[in-house]
Order: sequence, then C-alpha cells, then structure tokens
Amino acid sequence: MQRKVLNIGENQLENRDYARNDSFPFRIGYEEITNYRGSTFGCHWHPEIEFTYILSGSMIYQVNNSQYLLKEGDAICANQNCLHSGTASSGLNCQYFAITFHPTLISGHRNSIFENKYLFEIVTNEQLAFAYFNSSNDDSNNIISVLLELEKIYKEKTIGYELLIVSKLFELCFYLYQDVYRKLPNEPKNPHKNIMQIKSALNYIHAHYKETIRLNDISTSCHLSNSSCCRLFKKIVHHTPFDYLLSYRIQKSIPYLLNEGLNITEVAISAGFSSSSYYSEIFKKYMNCSPTIYKHKIKNRSVVQNVL
Repeated sequence: MQRKVLNIGENQLENRDYARNDSFPFRIGYEEITNYRGSTFGCHWHPEIEFTYILSGSMIYQVNNSQYLLKEGDAICANQNCLHSGTASSGLNCQYFAITFHPTLISGHRNSIFENKYLFEIVTNEQLAFAYFNSSNDDSNNIISVLLELEKIYKEKTIGYELLIVSKLFELCFYLYQDVYRKLPNEPKNPHKNIMQIKSALNYIHAHYKETIRLNDISTSCHLSNSSCCRLFKKIVHHTPFDYLLSYRIQKSIPYLLNEGLNITEVAISAGFSSSSYYSEIFKKYMNCSPTIYKHKIKNRSVVQNVL
C-alpha cells in the first residue's frame, strides 16, 4: 500500500485541496492514521482552523508543545497557524475526520462585528492555540454535536448545503467563544518562544531544501545552538533536523519523479540530493520501494483508474 504524506508547499504551509478555488474554503477529509507513512501525519500548520473528530480507535495528537490521547468520540481544535501532528497510539489504527475552514468564510465584510469582536479574539488568542473536547465531559457536548451535524450535511450535500454549513460554522464559533474563550484565564500569554523558533527552522528548510544545508544553517536561522535546535526538533517535530530535511526532499522530489522528461539523476538534483544513488537509497528508506518501482506503481494505478 502506498503511504500518504502531507503536501507541504514551499510557502511553509500545508497545501489544501481547495487552494485553487477559495469561493468556499471548507472541506472535510476522512482519514486513517495507518495510511500515513510511519502511521504519522507530520508536523505542519495552515491558515485554516481545523477540528478533528475521532470515529474509531485512538491517536496521540500534538499541538505546539501539548499532547493529548484522543479516543473515539473525542475532538480537538487546532487554531490558525498552530503546529500540529498526529501519530498512532500503541501502533493501533485510528479513523477520523478533519474539518478545516478559513475564518474568512464567516467573517463577512472587513471590520464586521464577526471579524472584530469574535473571530479576531478567537484566532489571535495565544491561550486558544488549541482546545480539547473530551466526549465524557458534558462541557464538550455542544461542540461535538455541531461537528457531527456539519459532517452529516457535508456528506449528504443536498441543494444549498453550503448555506447550512455556514450556519453551523457560526454555531460552532458561538460555542467556541462562549464555552472556551470566555472561560480562559485573564492573564495574557505570549507566544511560546520555542514554537516560533521551530517554525523559523522549518521555514528555512522549506525555502532552501534544494541547496546544501548544514545543521549550523538551520540552528542559526532560528537563533539556537546546534544542540538546542536538535532537542527542540525531536520534541516538537519528532525528527532530527536532518531526518526532516531528507523526508521533505523526498516529498518534494515526487512531482519531478513522475515527470517523464526527467531521469533519476535530474530528479535527485532537482530535490537537493548530490547523486542519484544517494537519492535512491534515501527514497527506499522513506517510501519502502525504489523510485523506479514507485513510479511504475503510480503509472499503473492511473491506467486502471482511466479504464474504470
């Protein structure tokens, strides 16, 4: 089975399915954690708010520096631009759906009351980087109920379903504002410095992955020592900086690999590898097959789909 990887673009964000059409920036994705390579979706962020609901099983979900064991019926919200990742719990599978939407979908015109009084307070509050909703806690019932209603509307897609979705998003934000935001402590909380530093390091890797990169380059980009950079990478991203760089290069090499006009050496160089042999070695390590076999698998799958 081909393992999934997140599509992280050179703009340092996860590329979303609706990026080409922003007229309705809303989607629900159905996932299984074991479909991802290593049963993990990697550390990333995006400008949308994301709610994840666990359909079955469990997973360890991390937002910034906090981890939660999400079980069936639980949900979690990752706010705009917050680092988040997930991995299988005890090697078991987890089925879930993720609702992502851009706040502009409900903010209305610029400087509207929805934008200034509610959404701005929610998306900019550092104490609301995430919110965990435990299915056994009655205080979570409102949010979880709306998530399930949204999923039902999206799945059925009756005529005018977009209107119903927007109405439910307003309801979702009401409960987020009323049941979560208004119960936060009054003390202001500054952005976690370590998270900002790791974001800077990721930005540097995403921008320079085609070049020769040394550990010192990455640590300098985020104003850390080499040892501190490695320690924080392991803690937040769950990889060493070098492992993350190699994985990212492999991910970015796939479009080049599927280009019939490029040979393996050209693919390797385009993705920042020094030679085709080293590229093939690392590709097999991360993708569990050679570049050539991977290319044949994708080509054959496309042929079958076209026939069907």
